[in-house]
Order: sequence, then C-alpha cells, then structure tokens
Amino acid sequence: MYLNLNRFTAVRLLMPSLLAAAFTATLAVTASAQNLKPGQYEYTTKTEVFGISIPINFKQCVTQKDVDSNNAYVNKQGLDGCTPPDVKRKGGDITIKYSCAKPKMTGEGKGTVTEDTFTMDMKVIQHDMGDSVVKTALTAKRLGECAK
Repeated sequence: MYLNLNRFTAVRLLMPSLLAAAFTATLAVTASAQNLKPGQYEYTTKTEVFGISIPINFKQCVTQKDVDSNNAYVNKQGLDGCTPPDVKRKGGDITIKYSCAKPKMTGEGKGTVTEDTFTMDMKVIQHDMGDSVVKTALTAKRLGECAK
C-alpha cells in the first residue's frame, strides 16, 4: 500500500504513535532496570520517520519502587490498547517487545543498562500507515537525587 502524504501531514498523523513509542521505550527500560540507581534522570529521545528527526527531551524522578517493579511505570501510566511490554534482561543488556491495537503497531528494541545510564534503540512498525517504520533512539542519564 502506498500513501501519498506530504511530510508534515504524515508526521502529524503519526505523532501519537511517535510519542507512544518513545514513552513505552522509556517506561519499560526504567521499570525493568534492576541495577538502575534511583534519582533524577534526563531523557533524550530522537525519533525518525519519513526522513524527519523529532527530538523529545524531559526529566523525571525514578524511585526505588520504580526500579524494583518491572511494570511499575507501564501499569501506572499505561497506553490504551497496548499490551504490557515483554522485557527481558541478561546482564546489562535489555530487550523489549510490545504491540498496540489503536493505532495498530508493533515495536521491539534493544539496549544497555548501567547504574547511572541506559540506552535503547526501538523500531516500531505502524501497520495502519502502510507498515511505515518509526525508529527511536533513547538515552538517559542520572543527574542526582530527585527534587523533594
């Protein structure tokens, strides 16, 4: 199936999927990283679709409870219509797979986790948009303790 969309329209239509992919990657990595140190983290994501790079940066507090619970963030925030991510850890390596019904998409990613940082490269296939591929690179680093 070929879609004749200009880049702006395509990105606007895919924005919910882009945010969902970045959000899911962030939450799953944070929640499943058993050796990640609690604290304030700075997240940097770069999503590429149709040759356009979309950066999203934010900070958030990761608590010990978040670190100890593999699904803490996913359950708390969730994504309507998405399965909980299947997260697997082997040493400092991490993999994730998930799928969503609305919008219909599947995603998988691989990354690494240390005590103060993590990275994840995600690939999401947007099935309702002609199987378009959305790639997201995520990095996060600990800045220190959470603000009280």
